[in-house]
Amino acid sequence: MYSIVQLTRYPFVWLQQWRLIPYLAAVYALDYFSKSIFGNFVEFQIGMMMKDNSDRQAELGREIHAISCSSKPLGSWTAQRGIQECREACGGHGYLAMNRLGSIRDDNDPNCTYEGDNNVLLQQTSNYLLSQLHAKQQDGVRIESPLESVNFLEDFDSILGTRFTATSVEECMDSAVPLAAYKWLVCFLLRESERRVAKEKASGKADFEARNNSQVFYCRSLSIVYIEHTVVQRFHDQTHDEDTPAGLRPVLKQLCALYSLWTLSNHMATLYQGGYFSGWEPADWIQQAILTLCSQLKDEAIALVDAVAPPDFILNSPIGNADGELYKNLWSTVMQGNKVLERPSWWAEFTSDKPVVGSLRPKL
Repeated sequence: MYSIVQLTRYPFVWLQQWRLIPYLAAVYALDYFSKSIFGNFVEFQIGMMMKDNSDRQAELGREIHAISCSSKPLGSWTAQRGIQECREACGGHGYLAMNRLGSIRDDNDPNCTYEGDNNVLLQQTSNYLLSQLHAKQQDGVRIESPLESVNFLEDFDSILGTRFTATSVEECMDSAVPLAAYKWLVCFLLRESERRVAKEKASGKADFEARNNSQVFYCRSLSIVYIEHTVVQRFHDQTHDEDTPAGLRPVLKQLCALYSLWTLSNHMATLYQGGYFSGWEPADWIQQAILTLCSQLKDEAIALVDAVAPPDFILNSPIGNADGELYKNLWSTVMQGNKVLERPSWWAEFTSDKPVVGSLRPKL
């Protein structure tokens, strides 16, 4: 439906592509990230079993903790928004119980709070990042980590001096462009968060209260852009890896570019506030790049979904069956219900008090 080219006949197609296809890109970005971080976690567990007491092992544990405390909120919130967007995009069919979008949403909602409320978990990540900057500023310690997620912060000052350099929509469609913007975002928000915490402490606040008062617009945002940068960096590296099959690289690069631009667009205000963006062109080019990538990926969407979708009997949703026979599957599911061709037991409740047919006719 969303790959139809007769846009004059279906004026909503562009809107639906923009609503849904970025979430498809998010599936691939987060799927690769989750598999890669799981590999890192296995490495950490092996080190524990081997009684590895090295500094690297300790730093690996700290870094995995910081990444997991921010990736859990990112994953659960992305799923929450994606499920709701799909539900609304399907109209009444999305609300219909048999299609199970409501059930999927109910299953995901606890992810946002169990094992720690997302907003609380994000504080752990910002604390880790602030400690890295503090060690560099106070003790001259080089910023580096086993998984290299913070290594770019060693160039903290030089990155803050960079500005947006793309000159066209086409350049923005290279994931290297939003990746560079994310590096600047992390550095900018890290600097502003550090200043905010210091200001709170200078006003007499204790460390705990100072950090709590610095969450909104600062530390919380810092944790989010850090994990988004980490996801984009890993996906970008994978899509440019020579070991990735050449036939898959073009579409994977498009998915990476779309995901990175789509998530970056949520931080436009900060990019302008800090001076990384100037003028109207950067925002316009990024918006146009997102729409262009959605259009380019529309013809690949079905294959991309089929590659990761569970079998129909597991999905158990008429609207989600791989054959695409929406109304046939809906009708079949209805007809397979219990006693669907019989009167309900309460049918008389709606007829017992009704006047007899013809009783209102004049009797004269």
